[in-house]
Amino acid sequence: MTTSNFIDIELVVSICWEALYPARYEILCAVVFFGGWRLGTRSKNKQKGKLAKAAQSASGDKWKSSSNRGTRPAKALGGKMKVDAKSFDGRLDCLDPALLKDPTWVIPQVVQLCQTQSPQALQMYQAAVQAGLDFADIPEATSRQLFASLVTERLRSGKIEDAMRLVQKLRQCGYEMGESLFASAIKLCTSKQLYAGALAFFDFVREDPNFKITEKAKIDKSIWSCLLFCALEAKAFKLCPDFFENLKACGTPCSKDFGNMLRYATVNVDWKTSLRLLQEMHTAGLDIDSVQYNTALATCVTAGKVEEALGLLDTIEGVASVADAITYNTIMKGCAKAGEIEACFKVFERMLSKNIDASQVTYGILLDVCINENHVDRAMQVFEKMTAAGCPMNTVLYTTLIKGFERAGDHEKALTMYKQMSAEPNVKPDLITFSILIKASCDNNRLEDALKLLEDMVTMGLKPDEVVFNNLIAGCALNGNALLGKQLFDDMIASGVRPSNATFSILIRVYHQGKMLDQAVEFLRTEPAKHKVELEPRIFLQLVQTCIRDRQGKRALEVYGLLVEHSTPTVAMHSSILTTCMKLNMYDTAADIVSMAVAHSARVDARDTRALLEAAVKKGKTQVAKSCADSMQALNHVIDAEFVDSLQGRGPVGGTCTKQGRSQVTDACADQAKRSSGMNTCAKQAVAAC
Repeated sequence: MTTSNFIDIELVVSICWEALYPARYEILCAVVFFGGWRLGTRSKNKQKGKLAKAAQSASGDKWKSSSNRGTRPAKALGGKMKVDAKSFDGRLDCLDPALLKDPTWVIPQVVQLCQTQSPQALQMYQAAVQAGLDFADIPEATSRQLFASLVTERLRSGKIEDAMRLVQKLRQCGYEMGESLFASAIKLCTSKQLYAGALAFFDFVREDPNFKITEKAKIDKSIWSCLLFCALEAKAFKLCPDFFENLKACGTPCSKDFGNMLRYATVNVDWKTSLRLLQEMHTAGLDIDSVQYNTALATCVTAGKVEEALGLLDTIEGVASVADAITYNTIMKGCAKAGEIEACFKVFERMLSKNIDASQVTYGILLDVCINENHVDRAMQVFEKMTAAGCPMNTVLYTTLIKGFERAGDHEKALTMYKQMSAEPNVKPDLITFSILIKASCDNNRLEDALKLLEDMVTMGLKPDEVVFNNLIAGCALNGNALLGKQLFDDMIASGVRPSNATFSILIRVYHQGKMLDQAVEFLRTEPAKHKVELEPRIFLQLVQTCIRDRQGKRALEVYGLLVEHSTPTVAMHSSILTTCMKLNMYDTAADIVSMAVAHSARVDARDTRALLEAAVKKGKTQVAKSCADSMQALNHVIDAEFVDSLQGRGPVGGTCTKQGRSQVTDACADQAKRSSGMNTCAKQAVAAC
């Protein structure tokens, strides 16, 4: 029996195990969940018990406080103010006006609200004043505490004007602003970065004749230090010298104050003041750090005083652990700016002799000065030195080298450097790199290379700008591919790049090279308004000249008409147009231009009209001479008698003219004689003879 029971139990356990084993993970999760639920329920029950006890205790305290409410003593105004948080529930509109007039209640409330930086502090103060709070009955110390709290709260909130109005109210109560409040206000504005506000508050306080600000500030010279810093940050530089002098009157300024004045000298490029400040720091026994030395160096370099900067470098090298890479880079920039390539390399060698590693900026300066002075071979030596030193290349350095090769006319090396740059994993070309390469490719009539560069640029996620598009369109002009130029212009507009006057000037060249001047005229008529571009008169002049050179006089007159609709042509523009016409023997076009100028009240130089009349007479262009004479009459230009004789066939020119032509010129001369008092005697006799 016992053996049978044991077998049965073992069989049951085996069956259960086989049934439960596949679900072992689910069972474990269920157990964990149940345990967590039980713990949460137990914790919740405990919390309910605590809350119940707290509520019971609070209920008892409520009744106790209620029974003693009538006997609560009043708070003294003279001591530290402690306010019951239940005294004010936050609703100003529900307050009894009698409470607002009671200083023993309202002032502690305002002070408490100021400590929490609540905007209701000012609102309660204003409500109390409106309700009739009498400051005459309030002790001076309490009034000062009230206004100090309000002014501080307003400054913390960035409300400078509110703070100044509160100070004005304090004055009206017969109290001057205390030194501690003034100092706290200036320091608080500085810490809150309210630099302009600190200066405005200072000016406002200085207006009070009873507040001797220079005497008061001597108590805490840090006030002048804060004001000096605020003047620098607010760019009120003219105030800095006065603040610094007041600071020195209070004692020796600290190193940070001298640093601020060195910044002031840098802004004014005052290298003499920079060196004087360093000398004062040395005399006062103050430590001068690398930032202050480098600031003075930068001032000397900006002022172009490289020799003075090198002299200061001697002083810096005499101080241990002060000179750094920035020190030498600053002087190298000055040498490079002055074009002193040898001096630049000497400073570089001096830097290495002090065991200071050259940075990417250092090598960039050397590359710049080599390329700007057309020393491309030396730039390559710098590049090799940099590579040997293990200094990583960056986009700026590669671009500088590319610019140097292009400037030297070695486009192939520039492209090779671009390929090397593109192969770098952490260096990618930027917009400037592509601009240089695309322009050089277009200038070398390698438009396909330029378009490939454009494709690479877009693939890298860079957006072409106006300069890139203008260079590409200029390449089309050089290549004579007007259709591609127009397509690039359309792409430019589609990409959101707004064309400029330079773009339209380049497109005129494109259309000219493509023998499409008719489209150029229409383009100039319609496209600028579409893209809200105000064309300069020179663009119209360019197209007028282009049409004249192609001997398309009618188109030139059409474009001139667009010009006079847009703006009044200048005397110089007319001189340029007429000179081109006469060089190409296009006298009819020149005469028509002058007539249109007269019709639009534009000025033309008398020397140009005389030259046109003289040329027309010599060439026997009677109608041109008549038109020119009429225009000269309208412009009040004097017609010389020799032209009348020539047109009549009697002059030294030997030209001939018809009877009708002589009559027309004679009439024009007669009218001119009547209108112009400046005609000489010979001219008058010639008119009479006619």
